Order: sequence, then structure tokens, then C-alpha cells
Amino acid sequence: MIVEEFPELQRLSPERRLALAAELLEGATDLTPGVPDPEVIRLLDERLAEHERNPSSGSPWSLVRARILQSREP
Repeated sequence: MIVEEFPELQRLSPERRLALAAELLEGATDLTPGVPDPEVIRLLDERLAEHERNPSSGSPWSLVRARILQSREP
């Protein structure tokens, strides 16, 4: 893995690693910083409209996070 070539990266907090990943991804794409992708905006608008039509259809973040973490366990 590339990260093994840079041991100092392994000492970063999860928050700093996530920020670094976002910066690397932004730099590797044609996205202009601060300009959201129109497709992402469209999807977010659709999801917000669905939530407003049926607020009980969603899950609270605590449950979503728990499902994500559980799915990552060996």
C-alpha cells in the first residue's frame, strides 16, 4: 500500500486522515474546490424531498453509524 511508504500518515488522527483523503480526491478529479457536482446536488435534493414527504422513512445517524461499523467487523 502507498500509505506504508509514508509512516507519518499512520500517526494522523482519523479526522486528519479523512481531510487528507478529501484533498487528495479533490486534487485527482476535475472538481473545482467549492463548486459542488450538479449530480450530487440533484441527488441531495431528491433525498431531502423524500425525507420531507416521509420523515419517518429515514434512520437516525446513530443507527446508520452502528450498522456501518458492524458491517466492517471481521
